[in-house]
Amino acid sequence: MTSNETIKRGEFGLTFPVRLVSDVRKSQEWYRNVLQCHDISGYGHATRGDGGGMGLIVITAASSEDIHPNAVAQKHTDEPAEAASQEYGWDSLVEVAWDNLTYIIEEVRKRGGKITVEPYEYAHGGRLYKKAHIADYDGYNIVLSANRLQTEEPTSHQPEDKFIKTVQVRLVSDLKKSLDWYKHVLGCDEVTDSGYARRGDLEAPYPVMEVILQQAVSPQDVHPNAMSAKVRDVEGLWEGPDYPWDTFIHVSWEDVSLIVEEVRAKGGTIGMEPTESYNEGWVFLDALITDPDGYSIILGGMRRSEEA
Repeated sequence: MTSNETIKRGEFGLTFPVRLVSDVRKSQEWYRNVLQCHDISGYGHATRGDGGGMGLIVITAASSEDIHPNAVAQKHTDEPAEAASQEYGWDSLVEVAWDNLTYIIEEVRKRGGKITVEPYEYAHGGRLYKKAHIADYDGYNIVLSANRLQTEEPTSHQPEDKFIKTVQVRLVSDLKKSLDWYKHVLGCDEVTDSGYARRGDLEAPYPVMEVILQQAVSPQDVHPNAMSAKVRDVEGLWEGPDYPWDTFIHVSWEDVSLIVEEVRAKGGTIGMEPTESYNEGWVFLDALITDPDGYSIILGGMRRSEEA
């Protein structure tokens, strides 16, 4: 391929952070009862809608030592002291409306959830920010976040238990190197110095892939997911993948190979070539891309076996 040729891009679809947990059923129960996730599947899903909402996949850790909630990240030098908790890391960031944040925290508390950081506010760059932290069943930290202009008055409508969207947070050993990789190798359409990376058009009807990259204080704080345990002979529960998962991205069948070739052409590492598997009348086509810190990004296509 010459430098003048355009590399054809595939479209990323629905994206799920993947977490290693001590007990899939108990973790899903927590997400159902405390965060009101409505879609609980045998494949480890825990999702809620609300026109964005949240979604993740939980799989069984082979050892309790493989469960690593993120440590506290290195603080940005231009941020006010109030911008980050000094005790808790971020595993996911949930955007909510300003008037909803405190209400959601109280609803989570009523349902037995653990609030690790009570709602707090700070000002930065002409905006007001409000955040609070929730710890899930395995201690992963979910950060609720809202913001508005300092000149904007909050509305007085009835607050709702509503999530806008959820973004996975990832600790990296070299933020500048990772931002460069997500922009030039994974092909993200927006990458900011603050660590935000997105591939996909926010105005398009299909979903986008979003991640927040944070500089780790120490390389020892960077923990890509280990190989999960195999859960066999448990009715209705998937036994787990054959390789580590950190992020799972649904893409069309044709786009799996298209994205792999795009990333390969840009110098990316393909941890696993597109591989087919079969289960309950479905054919799955998965490929694995490895980022600079060894995080596994899974591209997953699927179709009915009669279509194969």
